Amino acid sequence: MAGDRVSSDAVGTISSGSGKVGRYFTVVSTMPSILLIAYTYMLVRVSWSGPVNWSALSEVKLHEIAFLGLGALVLALATNPLQFPMIQMFEGYWGTSRLGVALATARVMHHRRRRTALEVAELAADDNVKAHGPLALRYEDVPVEVVESAVVRAESSRARNSYPDIADVMPTRLGNVLRRYETNVGAPYGLDPLMTIPRLVMLGGEREISYVQDQRVQLELAIRTTFVALCAMVITFVLMGRHGLWMLLAIVPYGVSFFAYRGAVALAHEYGTSLAVLTDLSRFDLYDRLRLPQVANGADERARNATLMEVFRFDRKASLPYEHPLPSRQGVELIVKQAAAEPPE
Repeated sequence: MAGDRVSSDAVGTISSGSGKVGRYFTVVSTMPSILLIAYTYMLVRVSWSGPVNWSALSEVKLHEIAFLGLGALVLALATNPLQFPMIQMFEGYWGTSRLGVALATARVMHHRRRRTALEVAELAADDNVKAHGPLALRYEDVPVEVVESAVVRAESSRARNSYPDIADVMPTRLGNVLRRYETNVGAPYGLDPLMTIPRLVMLGGEREISYVQDQRVQLELAIRTTFVALCAMVITFVLMGRHGLWMLLAIVPYGVSFFAYRGAVALAHEYGTSLAVLTDLSRFDLYDRLRLPQVANGADERARNATLMEVFRFDRKASLPYEHPLPSRQGVELIVKQAAAEPPE
């Protein structure tokens, strides 16, 4: 596993507080399930017994609505444990079957070519801008081709920053964004996010944890919406296929899935940023709780964290020095009182 391991480990800890699971289940599982059940029932109601008849929706009974609500709850309960493999599917973890490997390989090669093309376009546009001088864009009469090169440079850089290193490229856009943050979050400090983030969410401040949780819920909701919309598209083809042009109604859920997936990719950037913020601001709290001595600079921190990561991976041979804090004033007074109370030998 890759990027989803970071996110799933974190959300398992973040969502464990009082009230968190209920909110998560309501937003991510229940709401999309209600929409899917209602949409499916609408199609069945208007198309099952003959030609498409939208007026049949006015005949819906109260007990039918209650039955639909119960069905949505059952669907939400049944699909909630599938959220983790759902993320894996959209990231590009498609198994070791011949078909899965072939599809993943084709998509990885596509994204590798796209990443390289973006890098080449960015460098060429940058050279063209620099050829007109460092202040060319500040002039009012700047040539159009210089502005065009500046736009190409900016957009190519933005798109390329959605990719990890070329050796780590994934089959999908979502997988590439999450992999990028997996390989970069904590790297300046020598921290492996797969090992560190589950511990950091136990120590982070309320604002940092809330930031991560909010981004995580939005990301999972976008992914669930994408999946539900794809299911609705298939259901539309099945139910409306015998009604001629009404089959084109499948364009609507397809459009929802397309934009929801693009939204999930954008939210993955926000989620990765929230994990980076959590790591930047909370790592010293982690060091203090582990009774690790203070370090003088970044180089010392990275060197010490190399051993810390071995400890997190359960390496029995790894060993770290500990630095116990000095006792507080109250603690010193208590020690003095205890020593005074002891009878002399």
